[in-house]
Amino acid sequence: MRSFTVAKAMRLDVLQDIRSAVDSALAEGRSFAQFHKELEPLLREKDWWGRGARLDPKTGKIETAQLGSARRLRIIYDTNLRMAHAKGRWERIERTAEARPWLRYVAVQDARTRPEHMAWHGTVLPWDHPFWETHYPPCGWRCRCVVVQLSDDDLEAFGFTPSGTPPAGWDKARPWTNKRTGETVQVPVGIDPGFQHNVGLLKPVAPAQKHLAEKIAAAPPDLAKAAEAKELDDWVALGRGERERLVEEAGRIGAVDFEPRLREAIRRELRERRGAGQVAAEVGRDGGSAAAVQRVKEAAALLPRSWIEAANRVPLKVVRGGKRGAHWSAHAWGDGAGRIRLSDAKKSPSVALHEYTHHIQDAAPDLDAVFIALHRRRTKDANSEVLYEHLPKEKGRPDDYIERYTGREYFRKGGLHPAEVITTSVEQVLHTPRGRDFLARLALDDPEMLDLVLGLLLHYDPV
Repeated sequence: MRSFTVAKAMRLDVLQDIRSAVDSALAEGRSFAQFHKELEPLLREKDWWGRGARLDPKTGKIETAQLGSARRLRIIYDTNLRMAHAKGRWERIERTAEARPWLRYVAVQDARTRPEHMAWHGTVLPWDHPFWETHYPPCGWRCRCVVVQLSDDDLEAFGFTPSGTPPAGWDKARPWTNKRTGETVQVPVGIDPGFQHNVGLLKPVAPAQKHLAEKIAAAPPDLAKAAEAKELDDWVALGRGERERLVEEAGRIGAVDFEPRLREAIRRELRERRGAGQVAAEVGRDGGSAAAVQRVKEAAALLPRSWIEAANRVPLKVVRGGKRGAHWSAHAWGDGAGRIRLSDAKKSPSVALHEYTHHIQDAAPDLDAVFIALHRRRTKDANSEVLYEHLPKEKGRPDDYIERYTGREYFRKGGLHPAEVITTSVEQVLHTPRGRDFLARLALDDPEMLDLVLGLLLHYDPV
């Protein structure tokens, strides 16, 4: 078993259960709600839940302490997730260092940002400078800082100048004593205990897990008291960090080329981190074309491999579009296959992506459920209305969406279904629906939706 410890978990079987759940959550992109649901029954069965007896490693005495809890699992989950993402980013930095040798420290400049982190904002140094050995974010609990990797051309394009030397006082340290173990270590000023290491440089895995355990053990009381987030908000929070980093990389939101730069950055992340799958689509017997099938395959190649694999569980046929040009039919038909109707006149890859996302929605209802949850929360006090005067049958609840059609609802078994939330939002992030670019508007006017889409695209794998 690899080195892995959790504060107050002394039994090997308990450690193994937690370790296995963490590995599965990271590998399969599970939300905190799924991680918690799987692990709590196992820990209760082994009496590692609630308050109980444990051995104090400093005094050697048995004492009563808080063992497993939803708050403690939240700390374990969040810390592992943040460190795993930071490690993955560093691996990419190392791979592309020759072409993009510069790193820029970027802090979220608001009232919640630590003064030291604010002072480090804008620091531009070579990727192999010793500064990044200790100041590679996250640099503390709830730290939202990131680094952006840059080429020489990027420095010139954005007007950034290499810093030459790190910020003043970066090498100053303070002593910190772990009250549980009595061990004292030196921690850089402005960095929380346990975060003073670049996780990407901690090799092999055992030392990395040791430092990760230190972070969990050092969790401050106010963090431990944080309320359990809902599954929807877990994905939004994951996407928020991705958005802040990608927007910073793309440049000024008002710039002419901001939207294509941001979209390409998102697509690149998907290619490098999530891969692409082979779409199992075929030409339908009632007039579909090979060209239409190819458009579907090309559009769907933008999506994560795991999404495609989930959709491939349901047969898909591409058939000739009628007067409406393009639409999708659920797999409730007699042969059990889903259908995408595309006319040859509708050659936009955006339309093909929209309709294929409907197929994913039908094949992976657990994914669709997250978008439905957002719609229900946004429209809980709204009434259904006609979305467009010239289309009286198009009804829905359009509250808080940048495009009214997103709130379109359909009658299905069990009630109204907001079937366009997932399709429209994914289409807006990865393409330009009807030749219009919505990405900057999402970033400015509806960042929650952009956060949700990015969180799911970059981290979610359908069950």
